[in-house]
Amino acid sequence: MEFQPGLFYRLPFYIVYGLVCEVLFTATCDLITPRFVKSWNVFGKENAAHPPSWRVNGRDPRAVGYSFLWMIPIYGLLVLMEPLSQALSPLPWPMRGLIYVVLIWIVEYTTGFLIKKISGRCPWDYSASRFNLHGYVRFDFFPFWFAFMMTAESLSRKLILLTPALREIFAM
Repeated sequence: MEFQPGLFYRLPFYIVYGLVCEVLFTATCDLITPRFVKSWNVFGKENAAHPPSWRVNGRDPRAVGYSFLWMIPIYGLLVLMEPLSQALSPLPWPMRGLIYVVLIWIVEYTTGFLIKKISGRCPWDYSASRFNLHGYVRFDFFPFWFAFMMTAESLSRKLILLTPALREIFAM
């Protein structure tokens, strides 16, 4: 279990993949599900008494998506998908997806806990959701994390194959 050569060229793609997925997810959920962000508590408890007007009125027709700067290094951890994907390849895809989600929850909990220790506040606060673990993990997000990680696994395999071409592009 080892990293393929050229990891430096693939790392930005993992970060962009994570950020784009998160922005699309938050925009879609806010558009489709009224007060979705309220269950996420992204604006913090101190702002709950004065939420933005678009939250008070339900659906946000602007379809605003968002992420946090903290997510750049966290999504960079997707590089660990490469050796993990190789190690898990003999397993059926539902089992791989389950393992990926459990690992995502471990990373989400750990990074949320550490960010709160460092900054005094976790960027995501799921405590308003009834399916949360200490506000750091939402278990009802299982299907989304499953799809995200299975797509990331496919992306990982393609990026490894494209690395020689990426080297040529970045060498210019």
